[in-house]
Amino acid sequence: MQLPQAENDSATRQRMIEAATSLFAQSGVDGVSMRALTAAADVNLASVNYHFGSKEALAGTVFEALSARVNKQRIIDIKQAMAVAAQSGKPLRLESIVDIFVEPYLGEGKDEGGRLLAQLILKHRLTPSDMTSRIVRKHFDPMAKQFVEAYALACPEVKKEDRYWRYAFMVSTVVLTVTDQAKGNRVSRLSGGLVDAVSREALRTALVKFIVAGLAAA
Repeated sequence: MQLPQAENDSATRQRMIEAATSLFAQSGVDGVSMRALTAAADVNLASVNYHFGSKEALAGTVFEALSARVNKQRIIDIKQAMAVAAQSGKPLRLESIVDIFVEPYLGEGKDEGGRLLAQLILKHRLTPSDMTSRIVRKHFDPMAKQFVEAYALACPEVKKEDRYWRYAFMVSTVVLTVTDQAKGNRVSRLSGGLVDAVSREALRTALVKFIVAGLAAA
């Protein structure tokens, strides 16, 4: 039985998003040609133009989908950590909320999506557009405010203005670090192989430790 046109369109659109997510994660948005994209999604160029208008608009759709999913879960997890701390009567651990922040980038099974999200955030930082700015305001700002609220509970001695500076520094640290995990990454070269960002577990442990120290500093 032939599917209605709306269902066909929806399936085709989703296939392009999934193909783009995979290819962009491997090669970056600029490194993926329209030919590779259409071949992976099994569509023609007209389909990309019809559903998205351009490759950049498709990248924006991927960015928004990842951003919405990741930040919705982070807000849920931060609120849950806050509730557990309140119910137990114990202080909220800074390590817990930092780990929640880092999870989408370095959690088990998050290789592709985490790396791509970091790449898209970095791309927005370098060449912001109205579309990417809207995505950041809509999906990242509410999570950031929730994180800072939890941070205040975990480190009440840190001045309010410092919390926002340190949050901004944390984001930049994570994004730049996560986008350099390929073989031959800089930290591996500098250390002569003593440490290597290819080891996600080691990277996550070191990154969380560094961020916690910075956030909690007097």
